[in-house]
Amino acid sequence: MTTPVPHDAVDGAQGRAFRRAFGAALTRYGRFGHEAHLFVAWQMLRAGPALSALADFRAGLRALAEKEGKLDKYHETLTVAWFLLVLDRLARPDGAGADWDTFLTRNADLRDARVLDAHYPPDMLRSAGAREAFLPPLR
Repeated sequence: MTTPVPHDAVDGAQGRAFRRAFGAALTRYGRFGHEAHLFVAWQMLRAGPALSALADFRAGLRALAEKEGKLDKYHETLTVAWFLLVLDRLARPDGAGADWDTFLTRNADLRDARVLDAHYPPDMLRSAGAREAFLPPLR
């Protein structure tokens, strides 16, 4: 069973942007796994300013986790770090104009959760502090 689109996860235009991206991710992937999270970040970054998109992405994911009774699954550092990786790749010369399939092909390493190991020691990502607040990368 797929998670329903969170109609009340985030209010206003930003909430609509998250719901549209989330709905498109579910249609494409059938479930809300890692690649679907990346897809939502990519869509939101292409739709508006990065800082606003990040705030909406965080709020939408957190509200969705809370609504599903899985708030313990929400991880602030992972959420922000992956979002910033997508932003970084979009900012590269071959990133901004690409459709999703092309973007993901060019950035296939983003499919691998271990890509964050280049930026964070594993024990840091497993910490309660990293789950509750964004911790910047150490490397």
